[in-house]
Amino acid sequence: MPSPDNGNRIAERQRSPEAVELLRAFRHAYGTAKHWHAARLAGTVLVALAAPVVIIFAPSLEHPLGAIAGAWVLASRLVLRPAQERATRFAVAVQERFDQQVLGLLAASTPQPPAYEQIHQQARRCRSDSDPDWYSVRPQVPSGPAVLIAQRSGAVWSRRLFQEWAVVLAVLAGGWTLLTVIVAAARGATVGQFLIAVLLPMLPALLDATDLCQAHWRAAAERSGLEAALDQRLDAAAQGRVPALEDLRTLQDEISRQRLTQPPVPDWYYRLRRGSYEVSMRAAATRLAERLNDVALRGMSADG
Repeated sequence: MPSPDNGNRIAERQRSPEAVELLRAFRHAYGTAKHWHAARLAGTVLVALAAPVVIIFAPSLEHPLGAIAGAWVLASRLVLRPAQERATRFAVAVQERFDQQVLGLLAASTPQPPAYEQIHQQARRCRSDSDPDWYSVRPQVPSGPAVLIAQRSGAVWSRRLFQEWAVVLAVLAGGWTLLTVIVAAARGATVGQFLIAVLLPMLPALLDATDLCQAHWRAAAERSGLEAALDQRLDAAAQGRVPALEDLRTLQDEISRQRLTQPPVPDWYYRLRRGSYEVSMRAAATRLAERLNDVALRGMSADG
């Protein structure tokens, strides 16, 4: 039976060749899912951007633009979204295998993981440099709490990212909608022209933006609940109640479930915020390690 690893073992295992290969594989698979998602958004946004242009320069294209908008909705929902979901499922399965190996968790009661050949293929396709220190855990942290800190760091990172990107999406969608309404009013568009040439082409983009904002807020709320549960376990660990393997597995199952339903965040925004997030993550890991160490020292003093 595996045992959860302390900070030293986590650091060693996540730098092993097998773990690095898994890391590269699931990062590439997540990137593929994001590409499918970006393709869905690109067509929707292009149709929305075309609306004010059609009003000003080509009013005769109002009806064809509405038809194009409807056709794109069908293609996005029937072709592109299933491809995105398949890539996401693969990425989550590989990341789960990475976590089991690095954190020393019990095996998940999930369908058979991807074959090694598929993992190797995805890892070879990864062109970006993968930081082997995926988790930041201080070496002196004992086994169970070390896993809790690693799980918590991922939950906090994701929660912050989802909250921020939801705000960015809302601002962009609201700003473009307002600009389009202003342009239509300035051009003296009638209500019928506005509905056909502006609202109908923009509707898929507005619906997608609304769905995405809501999905990111839901994902952030779920991560917040997970974060609270992990904080409670860490509080208990600080009082000497070491988490059992089964408890860590239950928390990991919830993490995997949330990963399957999480909405994507563009890579450029992830890279933009990564440096700041890493500094905060390492500071939090150090603070939690010091807290656990202080409790342990007080316990030893009391015993002495």
